[in-house]
Amino acid sequence: MTPCVSAEPAAGTSRPHRRETDGAVTVLMAITTILILSLILVSLESARQQGAVAMFRMNLQTASESVLGEYYAPLFDDYGLYGLYDVDIEEEIRSYLSISGRPDQSVSGSSAGESKSYYSYAYDISEVALSKTVTLLHGGGAICKNQMIEEGAVSGIQELAELLLNAVKLLKETEQTAEALETQQKVQQELAVFEEKMLALAQQIDGIKTDASGVVFRDDGSPDTVTSFVKRAIPGEVSQASVHMNNSVFYEQLKPQYDNVRTLADELLFGVMELPDEEEIAVVDENTLRAYVFLLTAVHDSFLGARGAIPVLEELIKLQDRFRPMVTEFEKYMESCQSLIDEDMYKSLEETLRILKSYVGAKDGGKTYDFAGMKETLEKNIDLLLPIYEMMKTFPQTTQEWKNLRRVNLMILDYSIDGLELDYSSVKKSTAGDSSFWQTVKNLLTHGVVGGVYPSDESLSSATLYWEKDLPSSSVEEDVRTLYVYPDLSDDGAVSVDLLKELLKGNFLKKMLNRLADGVVAISEKLLLIAYFSTHMSNYLDEEPEGVMHYEQEYLLYGKTGDANNQRSATLSILGIRVLMNIVHVFSDSVKKAEALAVASEFLAAMPFPLLVKVVQTVIMVIWAIQNAYLETAEILQGKQVPLLVTTGSFQLSLSNSLLMSRDKRIEIAKEYKPPEGLKLGYNHYLMLFMLLRDSDTMTGRALDLIQVNIRAGYDEDFLIKKCVYGFEVSAVAEVSPLYTIVSFGDTDDEGISAYSIPGNCAVSY
Repeated sequence: MTPCVSAEPAAGTSRPHRRETDGAVTVLMAITTILILSLILVSLESARQQGAVAMFRMNLQTASESVLGEYYAPLFDDYGLYGLYDVDIEEEIRSYLSISGRPDQSVSGSSAGESKSYYSYAYDISEVALSKTVTLLHGGGAICKNQMIEEGAVSGIQELAELLLNAVKLLKETEQTAEALETQQKVQQELAVFEEKMLALAQQIDGIKTDASGVVFRDDGSPDTVTSFVKRAIPGEVSQASVHMNNSVFYEQLKPQYDNVRTLADELLFGVMELPDEEEIAVVDENTLRAYVFLLTAVHDSFLGARGAIPVLEELIKLQDRFRPMVTEFEKYMESCQSLIDEDMYKSLEETLRILKSYVGAKDGGKTYDFAGMKETLEKNIDLLLPIYEMMKTFPQTTQEWKNLRRVNLMILDYSIDGLELDYSSVKKSTAGDSSFWQTVKNLLTHGVVGGVYPSDESLSSATLYWEKDLPSSSVEEDVRTLYVYPDLSDDGAVSVDLLKELLKGNFLKKMLNRLADGVVAISEKLLLIAYFSTHMSNYLDEEPEGVMHYEQEYLLYGKTGDANNQRSATLSILGIRVLMNIVHVFSDSVKKAEALAVASEFLAAMPFPLLVKVVQTVIMVIWAIQNAYLETAEILQGKQVPLLVTTGSFQLSLSNSLLMSRDKRIEIAKEYKPPEGLKLGYNHYLMLFMLLRDSDTMTGRALDLIQVNIRAGYDEDFLIKKCVYGFEVSAVAEVSPLYTIVSFGDTDDEGISAYSIPGNCAVSY
């Protein structure tokens, strides 16, 4: 084994290479250590910075939500709506972030000038700015509407929903009957022009004096007559049958005016034949002179009547051609709806159809008038009577002139009144005096139906919004539709003449029901909104309203600046529905129709033709229905509930009392009224029905009007809803001072890093 020998360097020699190597290692180790420490410090600073970012942004979110928590108490407490009012959002958020950014300096005893913080995620706020603000009026009121719907959900609407849905169902079921009634009335009204011409024809043919309302009666109740008419000349013995007059009252009145022209012609011929031939100047006896005068008068008057009747007949022929397709369409309509409408209503339609067919000449109608045949007969009579009249109009002087009249006896033989028969069977002698039902009806048609559903001492609220400016509803798009109210209803509920005429035409019946039944769109959501309004808004029946406006729900519907005007509009809307439901019932009730027809036939003796009697029957029934509707409306305004569907049991007024109902009597009955069984609606329910028709945005805007004016009156006179904030978006910048990396690396003129900037953004709303 070789021994280990230590090698010593030679004397005088050095070891430089070894020292350089050791120094390099030392420098490398130092640099490595620095880099490792820097990495650690940078990692720590990065982690700290990310923590600060998370904390800052979390605090920004919390600060924003905390600001939302400062909602305006009166708005929430009274109306359940969230909104910020009179809050400096930027300052509130800045204050919160400042405290949360350096919580260790926010405690008591901290130095105001202290720049250091021992809180690891400390930051300083350099900027807070609102980038977007959403007020309660943004979205056309949709924001508030949604809050109201949410609030309404806690009101409990199950019973209300069931009630309104049942009401709508009943209205929908009634719609077909109303449509049938409307169709019948429109056809009747269209064909009523026949009656005008028939009245004119009656005067020209039968000598019965007529005007637009029918036969003219004298003060003693007897029918008045004219002198020139076709049947002034009768070709035979005078009897009720021979003159084709099926009304004994008319016949007895006209009997003295009828002349048997054939007998008169025979008497004239006999007298002329007795004249001596040699006399130049003829002297006729009294009988011959009488026959001449009476025959001339009868021929003249009959000729004038025939000439006046022909233009009327020509118009009637044109009307037949014009209306025949309409009657055919009406018959088809009846067939299509037979299974959908009440049996009594269908029978009424059948009776109307039978009458209409008779006017247009249908074979399966009732009494059918052959207007073309009448015209032909009258034209022949004119061709016959004119030469006779021309021959007789100059009084004869000589014997020869008298004897020339012998031809009249033969000429008159062809005169005929066959086929000139009109039906007067429905006309009876008038039994009414000056205070007759008919006179009352005529007064109503002239002056309208007098209203009156409020007690005489009733005083409506005089509250108005005239003084208010900046109402929120001005920022909400107005509903272009108008809530259904009968036009031409005066403020006191009086039905005008024009409205009566439109009701008689049936122009409003189906339209009203259609609006009510089909206007329920998104009903579940709307019911929640209605529940909110019913909970937070007062109406006419509330005894102690607290708001500036007393009739707030009425304002939601009609938007008028005065309480009284809104309430009157609500009353007229209720009256409109009650009139509609009563009309549908009266026209579907066979007993009431028969009673009205009896009155039209007995008291309205001036109506000689069936369709005109039918029209007058309609007038009576409509007025009857309107008067009962007034009573029901008065009861509803007394806080009573009235059955929605009118039945024989719920109909209150007799026909004899319908026009004798004073305002005081109506109110007296209304106060004692006790409703029968059935689906009943009161004032509040009708307002809810109307709200189903009204556009939600419109009602929401008006509700905000009321909220604003009430808060201004009770809390802050400068309060404006448009300044209430529903949500906002805020941006902020925080500065985080470095703790571990204060030296700048790389090419930079900065001596060191002073702070890191942290941007933050947050959007919040209720």
